[in-house]
Amino acid sequence: MNFENEPYLSRLPEDKTLCVYNSSSLIFSNSGKWLMPLFELEKFLKIYLGPKDNLCAHDTAVGKAAAVLMARMGIKKIHADIGSRLAERYIAELNDGVDEKEKISFSCGIKVDRLLCATEDLFESLYDSDEMYMQLRRRARLVQGVEARVENISSNYGFINDLSFTVPAGGRLMVAGENGAGKTTLLKILCGLIRPKSGEVFIDGKTPSLLPKRTIGYIPQQTDNTEFSLSVEEVVSLGIGRASVKNREAVIRRSLERTGTLGLINRSYFSLSGGEKQKVSLARCLAQDAKLLLLDEPTAALDAENRKMVTDILHSLSVSEIPTIIIVTHDKELLKMHGWQTLVLERPGD
Repeated sequence: MNFENEPYLSRLPEDKTLCVYNSSSLIFSNSGKWLMPLFELEKFLKIYLGPKDNLCAHDTAVGKAAAVLMARMGIKKIHADIGSRLAERYIAELNDGVDEKEKISFSCGIKVDRLLCATEDLFESLYDSDEMYMQLRRRARLVQGVEARVENISSNYGFINDLSFTVPAGGRLMVAGENGAGKTTLLKILCGLIRPKSGEVFIDGKTPSLLPKRTIGYIPQQTDNTEFSLSVEEVVSLGIGRASVKNREAVIRRSLERTGTLGLINRSYFSLSGGEKQKVSLARCLAQDAKLLLLDEPTAALDAENRKMVTDILHSLSVSEIPTIIIVTHDKELLKMHGWQTLVLERPGD
């Protein structure tokens, strides 16, 4: 092998555990342990403006977890000083039926059945890349969400009586129930818009009134009778704290791109369809880096295409940023989403 043409195969510098190239140009290196260099690489690639059409990586050790992360980042050539057969098998499965130019190559100096770490054992029988990615971020404590804890609350509105539950940081909860059972009331209590008659609510260990601004992103039900004389750009900017004008513009654009609404940036918010409003509202929550998302019937009155778009955005959020998400819904398709807790509120006599 000609190392001059394949520099990622060269020996790692003594003080580095990961080097990443685009073709022959070194673009990133790190000296961290475990999978943290790969998470740092992920952050770097989000802001890196140079070419990344032929990413190649050399890592000290690559097990299945590292292979999952590298594949998600679009790395096409992977070399490890020590590589596991679990990683090799995972990459072979990804390559099955894929065009030659999209395949990932994997090589290693020493091959072992598995790396001696708990993550390797955990992932042996897992195949869903989103599930594995989410678990890795949790193990690395890269979870944006906060714990939401409800203790014995009752309300003068709806039929909430002595209700208790806990959603862990980064957890996902669907709240279902008949009209009038108190689902919307529950969201308003969680975000501090109304107080419970009795009981306590703690978000990240604090009552809602004591939370830092923008901890909670609340998206109420869409209504057709409320007019906002604001542009889409202005609505999304409402979620941003004190940042430079340059940073504000970048955050707004990234949030709109993430929700597929950048083309609406100069439109009046009031002129948008229901689905467009929901996606722009989600962009606002993204811009504010909300740690707890409260969504009231996010797919109500939307057509099938827009329901799918909103559902896909929620899934992407729950896998990557991992905020805590609580959704009120009647949507049977949403209620079928994998990995969500479910809470059913009932009216007396139901």
